[in-house]
Amino acid sequence: MFRGWQKVSYIEYPGNIATVLFTGGCNFRCPYCHNPELVENYSIFPEIRAEEVLQYLEERKGLIDAVCITGGEPLLWKEELLPFLIKIKEQGFKVKVDTNGSSYSSFLSFEEIVDLWGIDYKVPLSSYHLVQGEKEIQSVREVLREALKFPEKVEFRTTIFPPFHQKETLRGMAEEIKSAHTWYWQNFNPFKTLDKEAQKVTPYSFSLLQKWQDEVNREVGKDLVVIRPS
Repeated sequence: MFRGWQKVSYIEYPGNIATVLFTGGCNFRCPYCHNPELVENYSIFPEIRAEEVLQYLEERKGLIDAVCITGGEPLLWKEELLPFLIKIKEQGFKVKVDTNGSSYSSFLSFEEIVDLWGIDYKVPLSSYHLVQGEKEIQSVREVLREALKFPEKVEFRTTIFPPFHQKETLRGMAEEIKSAHTWYWQNFNPFKTLDKEAQKVTPYSFSLLQKWQDEVNREVGKDLVVIRPS
């Protein structure tokens, strides 16, 4: 299940010191993905045992506040992950889980024990074929709808990839989640990508993203969009 581990992070869970675990495997194929090994060939990494993580956390109570699960797509590991996170909660830690929204039923199963969600809102719902997620569109739609019922517990996130995202694209996406608390934009980084062709794409300038951010926030009437460093 776990194929990577950043033992201490000061940014992954806002306002908290966290440990970050990476699951292997993903059912989407975003060309700009910056964790290609975790997506396609995660078996090259040694598996990290849940017991080792639980012991590490037990010894660091009062030093670490939260556990963040990312990937890959963590909810693919529902059967193994859910009991693990229940133990984490019993130890007194906060839990954050990242997801691409492709499994609405799993999302509901985790809803009561997750303190903060990171939901990747990749492209407009009509364009999920671009990330090979067309079969999961209905699930993504339902996850977005459910998540907007408790916006204070959700970070919506989009990697801004020029072939997929233009100003009008982002304005339309904003309209879909305008009741959200925060929508993070992260500029595409061509350094390492799942699709080698994506490395030839030039990211937008930071100043242009700031301009679009201001326009979108003005249109929705609040500071919805926050730009994160790449």
